[in-house]
Amino acid sequence: MDEKSLNEFLEKYIANRHTEQEHELFIEWLNTAPLNEVQQIIDKYQFVVQRNLNDEPMLHPQLASRIEAGIDKLEKEDRQAKPVRMLWPSFKKIASVAAVFILIASTAIYFLSSPDGKKQVIVKTKANLNKNIVLPGGNKAMLTLADGSNIILGSAQDGILAKQANIDIRKVTGGKIIYNASNLLNSDAPVLYNTITTPRGGQYQVTLSDGTKVWLNAASSLKFPAAFSSNERIVELTGEAYFEVAKLTGPSVAGREGSRIPFKVITANQTVEVLGTHFNINAYADEATIKTTLLEGSVKVVHSKTNNSQFLKPGQQATVGAKIQISDVDATQSIAWKNGYFIFSHEDIGSIMRQVSRWYDINVQYEGNVTQEGFIGTISKFKDVAQVLDMLQLTGAVHFKTENDPAEPGKKRIIVMP
Repeated sequence: MDEKSLNEFLEKYIANRHTEQEHELFIEWLNTAPLNEVQQIIDKYQFVVQRNLNDEPMLHPQLASRIEAGIDKLEKEDRQAKPVRMLWPSFKKIASVAAVFILIASTAIYFLSSPDGKKQVIVKTKANLNKNIVLPGGNKAMLTLADGSNIILGSAQDGILAKQANIDIRKVTGGKIIYNASNLLNSDAPVLYNTITTPRGGQYQVTLSDGTKVWLNAASSLKFPAAFSSNERIVELTGEAYFEVAKLTGPSVAGREGSRIPFKVITANQTVEVLGTHFNINAYADEATIKTTLLEGSVKVVHSKTNNSQFLKPGQQATVGAKIQISDVDATQSIAWKNGYFIFSHEDIGSIMRQVSRWYDINVQYEGNVTQEGFIGTISKFKDVAQVLDMLQLTGAVHFKTENDPAEPGKKRIIVMP
């Protein structure tokens, strides 16, 4: 194809007016063209898409940078024992643009290895695999006060929701509640516990009375005091949450500055102790292990059964099962959910679909021998579920069907197939 033909094809392709014959000619050209020409045409594709579509263009450079960093890391790692399905190409420049393809134009570009070891670029348009609309989750949660009363936060008006222990509980815009407190409780004062719970398809942010910020993922709950005591701060978590813990010092004694008040997060199989730091805990009951990932500061992870403990440094993750295992990770991937993305890094379809099920509040069923390959990819979690499934299906490793759920009338379910 000459330059004129390529330009005409791109315009048609974006408008979905291209013919099958034109598409085949384009694929043939991609399979034989030098890499630098392929890069040029993909760059041109990105330019045309951004010119024709108004879809958060300022997001793309940030996404490209993050993907390039991930690709750099992957290229330095040893080959994985488990096969991996790439949802974008292995070359950095094409990888960045290909992710934009997925997020803007709903197409996919990835590489396949041919028998002679050469890489082939394959381009496919997104198929309209199903017409069942399943919308993403949003800011939904329920706040249970110490007296047992419940407040549905999604429908509550902004402003003061309640008062407890001389603390105003205030809802503000953007899916947040804030506990306003000026003083710590005396050690002998009664502690009033509140619980914030997100359903499947929900998320919420709470600022605790000490200034600690907590983001709750879907199907999670956090039990916490309305006001912390002067000598300890303890909360209990199920599900997943990201914490930005405020540094807090106790009252002065005999003219000396008070000591730092530790902050502890208790889950089913571990306790995390910090002084002031940023970290993520994934402690869902349907996951085999608990994962704690540190972004800033220092934390101590204590195994609840063995009482063994390990300290984490930024960029490390503790995986707690029968024992504690420490590994170096890209910590930003652990909070992709908080930032509005699914980021899959060598994840099998079971792990991916558990995330999909929780966020879209949809049941998942498996039929046949579904692949155990790992997937690598990124997509906004605020897309319709069909776009997430299409991205995975375009790899050819897995297929999906969305239908009415006979077990829950009025809801949908996803069937996962080879």
